[in-house]
Amino acid sequence: MKKYGLLFALLCTFHLSVNSQSKVTTADSITSYLERIVKENNLPGMNFTYVSDDGWHHDFSVGLTDVEKEIPLTTENTFFSGSIGKTYAATIIFQLIDEQKLAYNQLFKSYFPEIDWLSKLPNIDEITIEMLLTHSSGLPRYVLLPEIWNQLHENPDNVWNYEDRLSVIFDKEPIHEAGKGFAYSDTNYILLGMLIEKLTNKPYYELIQETILTPYELSSTYPSLKRDMPNLAVGYSKMPPSFMVPNKTVTDGSYIFNPQFEWTGGGFASTVSDLAQWATIYYTGKLFSDLALKRIQNYSPEDFKNGKPMVYSMGSFVFNTPYGIAYGHSGFMPGFNSIFMYYPQLKIGAAIQSNCDYVESKIRLHDLMNQLIGIVKSN
Repeated sequence: MKKYGLLFALLCTFHLSVNSQSKVTTADSITSYLERIVKENNLPGMNFTYVSDDGWHHDFSVGLTDVEKEIPLTTENTFFSGSIGKTYAATIIFQLIDEQKLAYNQLFKSYFPEIDWLSKLPNIDEITIEMLLTHSSGLPRYVLLPEIWNQLHENPDNVWNYEDRLSVIFDKEPIHEAGKGFAYSDTNYILLGMLIEKLTNKPYYELIQETILTPYELSSTYPSLKRDMPNLAVGYSKMPPSFMVPNKTVTDGSYIFNPQFEWTGGGFASTVSDLAQWATIYYTGKLFSDLALKRIQNYSPEDFKNGKPMVYSMGSFVFNTPYGIAYGHSGFMPGFNSIFMYYPQLKIGAAIQSNCDYVESKIRLHDLMNQLIGIVKSN
């Protein structure tokens, strides 16, 4: 019996050793790959998390949060996640539709008969809720106009209201007829934010905290309401000179301007771990109906003809990947780039963050994500 007991113990030790070595190899492979990407593309730093189907999150960080001071980046650092924040706004809209307080085909303007200045927005009389969700309204993108950037630099602490943001597109020509094209525009989600506050009678960020962040323990996700965010990484920028953005967008923990101007067009900062967990929550439909999830996941195989890697559905991009169809969203803020994705066939949610806004000029983040998931899958 002692002989068999010893043999069993040895086998168990060998099994644990192999499993331990396998995990180390996976982690080492991911870290080595990220280090190579950062070095070859001259990036300051990068964070990556994947959440496996057992719910565990696996976090990786390479490079520096402050290049000049040689301070290492960590997974405790937060990053502005840019347009990924649209998924929070979309979630509340889906819930309101599920509760029959709203309908996809309803006209946006019908909810605001008291606001005269809305009539100055292009296409406003024909824009429905669905058009706003799918970026098919034809509304110009307010965040790209020089008037906005002039104001951001002249008064970096300004607190923006609805009209402040939208007035720069008053009486502008639409990009296309309402419902007859696609043009990605943050303006669509600013209007959705107005609608959310009107129908819920609550401030948007308070609602997101109560509905999503607190119940799902996303404690390292923060509303972008001030220039100094907790554990904010230093961001590096190479935006065109016309935007007047300095190379270093965070100084002494303070961002170059009030990120509150972004609001429901993005509007959050988070750690990479929170972002990956949010991908899993959002794309498995934990907060809204199966019908809403189908809207997010809607695509046609024809969409991917001629090698097209992604299309936009409703509140999400749909990606054609080596591991089947995946869903996700990218995000940009001066000094920061992010992406989160969910792979249904693998049941893996993941996120990448870089503390520079020029990473996409070096390597497409969805391609990088597929490479990293390939490493995870191969081990």
